[in-house]
Amino acid sequence: MSEMLAKAQGSRAAAESKSLKLGIVENTAAYGAGAGGGFGLNAPGAGPKVKHFAGATNGKKSVAVPPEIFDAWNKVLDDDQAETFLVATYAPSGKALDLKCVGTEGLAAFKAQLPEDQVAWGGFKCLAVDDRGNVVCKRPKFVFVQHMPAAASAMKKAKMATHKGAVKEALHSAHLDVSVEDITVELADLDLVKKLQAATGAHKPNGYEFEKDVFVADDYYGLGIGKNCKAESATA
Repeated sequence: MSEMLAKAQGSRAAAESKSLKLGIVENTAAYGAGAGGGFGLNAPGAGPKVKHFAGATNGKKSVAVPPEIFDAWNKVLDDDQAETFLVATYAPSGKALDLKCVGTEGLAAFKAQLPEDQVAWGGFKCLAVDDRGNVVCKRPKFVFVQHMPAAASAMKKAKMATHKGAVKEALHSAHLDVSVEDITVELADLDLVKKLQAATGAHKPNGYEFEKDVFVADDYYGLGIGKNCKAESATA
């Protein structure tokens, strides 16, 4: 046995004796700090158990979302269904959501259903439009809305942050999340177009529809729209 190894084992034996065998890590490959400094203080489970209180829900949802909200949103996502939006508000207890309404119209009808002085959640469908040459392609886009009007309770608006995860499990698969304080600003057509384009990949549409057959143009690539549209490869 080498002198260095003998000293190491002697040091370890002394440390074990002083620590009264509390939390000793048996490690035949190495000694010292890697094994808890010889005292086992770094051993898994050594020391008092740490309890985490922040966000603890004991397995319960932060807010109850009833099945009818899940069902209504799945209809909005379904191209074969007429539904295009929904709005959900809080029950009087503040611990659950109620389905306020489901609609089949456009963005204007959705905004009209958002309460002026209460927080709410919602989502709506719009269409991304590629109008290029003789081809017009429309693809559904879904927008998740957290409605926090200025007149609503500050405490209720603050609580929405802890509820968002549970709500998004119901209003899933959205392409864009929008926090709304003023529907005339954050839900204005042009503002939504800008946000949707930013959230889109390399191939961006050249317009959107928020109302049936009402085209809001956004020639992002400068290639023109409709019959005047140039091939994308022309800029390569």
